[in-house]
Amino acid sequence: MIKLKQKLLPVLLIPGLAFSSAVVIPLFLEMKRPPEGHGTMDSIAIYVAENPNQSLIFATDKDDNFVEVHNPVTNTFLGKIGGTGAGPGQLQYPNGVGVAYGVLTGSGRKDLLFVVERDNHRVSIFSLPERKFITHFGVGDLVEPYGVAFYWNGSELQAWITETDATPDRVFVYRIVPDGAGLKGILNYSFATAGRLESIAIDAAAKRALICDEIIERDVMVYDLLGNLITRFGKGLFANQPEGVAVYDLGNGEGYIIVSDQNVEPFAEYEVFDRKTYRALGHFSGATKTTDGIALTQAALPNLPQGSFYAMHSDDVVHIYNWADIAKALNLDTKIISPRTAVEERPQAPPTDFEILSNYPNPFNPATTIKYRVERLAQVRLEIYSSKGDRITGLMNEMQAPGQYQIIWEGRNDLGEAVASGIYFVRLAVEREAYSHKIMLMK
Repeated sequence: MIKLKQKLLPVLLIPGLAFSSAVVIPLFLEMKRPPEGHGTMDSIAIYVAENPNQSLIFATDKDDNFVEVHNPVTNTFLGKIGGTGAGPGQLQYPNGVGVAYGVLTGSGRKDLLFVVERDNHRVSIFSLPERKFITHFGVGDLVEPYGVAFYWNGSELQAWITETDATPDRVFVYRIVPDGAGLKGILNYSFATAGRLESIAIDAAAKRALICDEIIERDVMVYDLLGNLITRFGKGLFANQPEGVAVYDLGNGEGYIIVSDQNVEPFAEYEVFDRKTYRALGHFSGATKTTDGIALTQAALPNLPQGSFYAMHSDDVVHIYNWADIAKALNLDTKIISPRTAVEERPQAPPTDFEILSNYPNPFNPATTIKYRVERLAQVRLEIYSSKGDRITGLMNEMQAPGQYQIIWEGRNDLGEAVASGIYFVRLAVEREAYSHKIMLMK
């Protein structure tokens, strides 16, 4: 890891002046388009390979139902993933895209590409660097999913998916766990949001989810990892729509949050906030217009040794900016971190200090006894959710001492009405952590 400080005068931002001129950053590279052209492009993710020369850029094509693959070092178009359809490995309106490293599967740890498909109502997973289809998840839960972000709960990966069909919009949280030789996504819980959302990022150090409200308040919502709204920031600073969001990590919870302002004229702008305080630090623009997705890496690539920033230009082509240029212009710090180092340093999951042990009978009718364990004095909530993520009823919300407990659910909602047959989830929440268990009511 290398930490560099740019010793230049800071760029001042006067609060409320969202439309003031931004610092202009020179474009480092425009990625080449496929020879045959493409449709409307949307989101971006970067994969830093073990050999950085073989790193990959992924960009979603919403019209032609592909994910384009490029090499950012050689500026080479390498091909496409997907193709129109609902079969394994096919895509329909791919939108959000993300990369996760060292995920445990039934055949060992693998690097993975996640592609959110709006019109197939699911998320597809491909292995990296092979780009081979593994599985998909979310069918039956998701209707119009858009963005994806990741959080490591110990050694287990969570995939956070934004959903815009519901009113209000929701976030669905899935556990990504081994299954046979592959893996599967299991719905853990979901929660409603206070704004019209699309993009999402997780600040792992703060244990917060950052979600852009692009329509209603036009700011960034901050949620804890149980889905509770903590605060909002950036209101009044966005001339158009806060769209993409990314976190820059300086360690110890310090760093920056970068949020794109989508349709500012003549060029898209990017607001920079302090990671801890959410204070606005300044904003910059470049040669990119009407940007949608953004991404960044703090890894050193051969042609970008101090990191790089990526933005989609005019729904058409990926633009690359040198982080060194951004840091110099805004007096920001630089820290080089390989995502593979983060995988190596990831702690194993500590022994859980709370757990749903069982429910009996399961399936059940009309009632089931839920047994759970708490290992420390803590505020405990036990709730029932539908398979769609809607809260049905609360069974427990109080401070409990260490011990094993049991409680009976009689298949009724908060109003005392009997609920229909189907799949439900018992959600045990202890402070900022949660655990879910699937149960089935059969009448």
